[in-house]
Amino acid sequence: MASAPNVAFTTVPVIVIVVGTRPEAIKLAPLIHALRRNTALRSIVVNSGQHLPAVRHCLAGFGIDCDNALPALPAMQNLGVASRHLRHALRTLLHRMAPAAVVVQGDTLTAYAGARAGFDLALPVAHVEAGLRTSDVADPFPEEWFRRRIARYAPWHFAPCRSAETNLIAEGIAPMDIYRVGNTGIDSLRALLERSRIHSGLQRTRNVMVTLHRRENWDAKAEIFCDALIELAARHPDLRMIFPLHPNPRIARRIRRRLGSHLAIALVDPMEYPEFVRMMAEAALVISDSGGIQEEAPHLGTPLLVPRSNTERPEGIATGFVRLVDVDCQCIVEAATALLALPSRAPLPIDAHAPFGAGDAGERIAGVLERVLVPASAQ
Repeated sequence: MASAPNVAFTTVPVIVIVVGTRPEAIKLAPLIHALRRNTALRSIVVNSGQHLPAVRHCLAGFGIDCDNALPALPAMQNLGVASRHLRHALRTLLHRMAPAAVVVQGDTLTAYAGARAGFDLALPVAHVEAGLRTSDVADPFPEEWFRRRIARYAPWHFAPCRSAETNLIAEGIAPMDIYRVGNTGIDSLRALLERSRIHSGLQRTRNVMVTLHRRENWDAKAEIFCDALIELAARHPDLRMIFPLHPNPRIARRIRRRLGSHLAIALVDPMEYPEFVRMMAEAALVISDSGGIQEEAPHLGTPLLVPRSNTERPEGIATGFVRLVDVDCQCIVEAATALLALPSRAPLPIDAHAPFGAGDAGERIAGVLERVLVPASAQ
């Protein structure tokens, strides 16, 4: 298990932020902005190539350019090969840059490979969104395995919520190395709601927003999920479902084949972040296996059905807006029907009492990194 190093630099410390997927881009954008406002630190954004164009495009929407980009991750025969390939590529890049610290986010292949590459080079790793756990190391796979392994490589753990902090302490992480800061995804949501015309309210359309992407829901479970959407549409002819497809062709091809000709289900390209949030805010229901949406939906006042066997975000369930359901056709249909019948509720405010923070996580993380990397005499 990594321990927090005592580091101090006489020059401006360089921090490398590794980004590989669209959700990582959304959740790291507030931290990147906070670091770039901090004159005591210098930040370098690296696109890992896992989802190369999606990350580039998403960060551009936040006014952020990637400083370095690895080639697009080629198709690999299995996850282990992809992990070793990306770890080697990031290690080579980090060795050349020799930064003061490496920042990774969440539980993706990029986060794991970036943390392992930093650890290989004895570089301190900061893990954003640390400590999320389910009760089963194999479910969801590989996300649960990735985040547990990252905890072994990272000396700085930025926990998004109370349960995450508790999990880390139970695993032997020293409390002094854990910083409960909230989730940077709420930073992005708060900023968007404050600057846009998106208004979460009690008047909603009969749209249902749908996403599906997790490895646990590929193949046979994706077929069951499609069956459930078809049955839900038959029971509720007034519903219109909007389904932005994940860029992974393995799941996108299957969904297009099953649902592409259905008149009530619109399969669309991935949406811009502001448009997707607006559609969620106006929807009658969201059905998604996304982790980030479990944090966002309560603050939009939109009920969310999560087709998974468990979740690493119990705080979302506790709000009453989020409900877990087994990936079973009838279970999904019945649970969706029940949620659609509920009266509308006002969104949860984003404030100091919000389960995933008050929308200032990026600034708080940047402040911690300055304290641990910049000599006291220079602060």
